Amino acid sequence: MVVSKASTLESINPATKAVIGRVPIMGEDEVRLAVERSWHCFEEWQLTSLKARAKLITNLRKVIAARADEIGKLISEEVGKPLPEAYFSELSGPLDTCLWLSNSGEKLLADQPVPLTNPLLASKQSLITYEPLGAIGIIAPWNYPFSIPMMTAIMALYAGNTVIIKPSEKSPLIAIKIGELIIEAGFPPSAVEIVTGDRLTGEYLSKSRLGRLIFTGSVGGGQAVMAQAATALTPVSLELGGKDAAVVLPDAPIDWTARGLTWGAFTNAGQACASVERVYIVKGKQTDELIKAIVACASKLKLGPATDPLSDMGPLIDQQQLDKVASHVAEAVTMGAKILSGGKVRDDLGGFFFEPTVLTGVTHGMKIMSEETFGPVLPIMVVDSEDQAVELANDSEYGLSATIWAGKLARAECVARDINVGTVLINDVLFSHAVPQLPWGGLRKSGFGRGHSAFGLHDLCNIKHISIDSASGAHRVWWYPYSPSRIKLAQGGIQLLHGGLSKRTSGLVDFVGNLFAKAEKKKNSPLIDAKTIDAKTDDEKSKKTDQSQS
Repeated sequence: MVVSKASTLESINPATKAVIGRVPIMGEDEVRLAVERSWHCFEEWQLTSLKARAKLITNLRKVIAARADEIGKLISEEVGKPLPEAYFSELSGPLDTCLWLSNSGEKLLADQPVPLTNPLLASKQSLITYEPLGAIGIIAPWNYPFSIPMMTAIMALYAGNTVIIKPSEKSPLIAIKIGELIIEAGFPPSAVEIVTGDRLTGEYLSKSRLGRLIFTGSVGGGQAVMAQAATALTPVSLELGGKDAAVVLPDAPIDWTARGLTWGAFTNAGQACASVERVYIVKGKQTDELIKAIVACASKLKLGPATDPLSDMGPLIDQQQLDKVASHVAEAVTMGAKILSGGKVRDDLGGFFFEPTVLTGVTHGMKIMSEETFGPVLPIMVVDSEDQAVELANDSEYGLSATIWAGKLARAECVARDINVGTVLINDVLFSHAVPQLPWGGLRKSGFGRGHSAFGLHDLCNIKHISIDSASGAHRVWWYPYSPSRIKLAQGGIQLLHGGLSKRTSGLVDFVGNLFAKAEKKKNSPLIDAKTIDAKTDDEKSKKTDQSQS
């Protein structure tokens, strides 16, 4: 959590409410200069070879691994995340991204020849090339303050871009650390610029001249950023909220499903855009047993600060988020929901703690089932059928990810295809965001664009088509002058290539018979130059004048 104090931001440990550092609030001129430095660096960086870029990314991988404990500790302190989560969910993704690009990046960005099927284009060679866009703006969130901006920055740098990162005002110290790691790895100064500050600082960046702007955060924040970027017509990618559903089929393995849903709901204190925020259990013989198993798993979690190595779940990021979670639970209970586990604010622990909570008896009329809670709450609905579960899962303004839990995998895959989201995981949860080879992004209010994977890498490039003609000077039947023979040739070619069997023979005759025919001279259509047109116009004007006078 961060509070404003004069021209600086104070970073506060949400587990203890202690100040752990301060950063400047950068103004319009400071952001402008950072963007200018980034573009200046880009002029040289884009000329470096893919092998040279890969070498520096390999260096970065070594630097991150060597300083993993230091980075993990800072993540835990600034956002309250238990150390195991700092290692698994924050460090593994960037490290794997470095490895993936070092091994496969050159192939992913290699020129791609495009075969052309039309015989009239036989002399042409077409290539797709991937070129950098320039200075890439990244506005990062606080919930995954290292992995989200770092994975994108690594991909952007490998593609030949430079990067400006604006961290959340709630986690600026981690962004400062990212800048240090980039320099230590040997990247040129200003390859990655860090601009710290508040929402106004982010607005200055959004309105700057950028090759692309990538925002991760709330729906409201994404709408504001999109409007700001429109000033310069900057292309944007938005990864926004989620209200991710879990569909549990009657044959789902009880222990595995209970453990998976518990972790998916409560990791990072439920503060993940892809947290399990809704569960639909299709009624079956083991429904009651499964719910009891989920409650047992949730009840065993130890709530506490990251400094305690036995803590399973840390605090929420700040008072505002704590109040939102508490209000969602209170409203649900007022409307008839039942608390099976947790449900209380834990002021006694000294930070912004809320107990891991399991609810039943929920409905879609409650905020806990419709709005993004972003906290440690697992609401469960028991439904009568698979179709009802799918219908309810799709009944959301969001569409980021979902999970299916089942024994029969073929049946689960069928259900997965009916869920309208960007990612569906079967019998697992949340892992794919840390896997750089897999695409990440959603639908509707979860945003648009895809990060990570080859799709995300190409999104950071200008996808350019280059056509090379090896037969310049040859006959071009679609060029001027037009004539009846050209019309017959075109008609014949269409039937030859695309017509029914009965038309292809006549099409071949018309096509070949007119392929090399010289264009006939147009009779009664002499070329008229501008002087002739002017003379005719003057004659017509004088005639009209004479007629009006008479």
